Amino acid sequence: MESPTHGLSINIYGRGDAKLGDGPSHMGVAIYKHGSSTCEMHHIRNPTDEDFIYDPRTQPLEDPVLKGRCELSSLSSEQAQQAASLISAFGNDESNIPEFGVGNCQDWVAGAVGMLEHAGIVSLGEGEFWKSMINKSSGEMKNECLQGKKKWIDGPESTYEGEPDAKFADREQGTVKPVGKLAQNEVFRARMQSLLGPKAGRETDHGEKPVERPFYVSSPFFSKMNDE
Repeated sequence: MESPTHGLSINIYGRGDAKLGDGPSHMGVAIYKHGSSTCEMHHIRNPTDEDFIYDPRTQPLEDPVLKGRCELSSLSSEQAQQAASLISAFGNDESNIPEFGVGNCQDWVAGAVGMLEHAGIVSLGEGEFWKSMINKSSGEMKNECLQGKKKWIDGPESTYEGEPDAKFADREQGTVKPVGKLAQNEVFRARMQSLLGPKAGRETDHGEKPVERPFYVSSPFFSKMNDE
């Protein structure tokens, strides 16, 4: 039997705590080669606030807005290809994509995991487990995964990397410099773009497409980021 070379996980982005006013966490199914810094992400998103679309892509396995991932399977190369093919077929079937305002990416992930369970790619019960995770916060999902003896890997601690626009020491020394919007930081924008993908929307007066709204809201900052 071929040795495992790939992993399959559910990746969770954003805090998603409704009690704190958050929107739901974003979720996707990641397939990645062990030791690789990138993954094949399978998820749906709503670029126009009207309809969800299936949007598979290659992106960093770790990024600043990743809260964590729950590993479901270790796969051989052949099994990884089979899983990717099955999820692709599931995603391209529009009947599996929830209606905007009725379901979201979490419903889609639960359905995809149920399909993988039926195909023998993930363990029995995973479909129902992820269905029960819908609308829970990322912290609650982590706790449920650990209680269920699943392997959970935390994401980066911070949602921002790089030199800040202003430091507390600058204020103390009377050399305060203007604090720019975090969304304007090139490193941060590049990381967000790796998740958001191609911009969508109508052309602006300047002939440029507006920045697409994030496909999940993890905090008031993200909900307002593109309105400023």
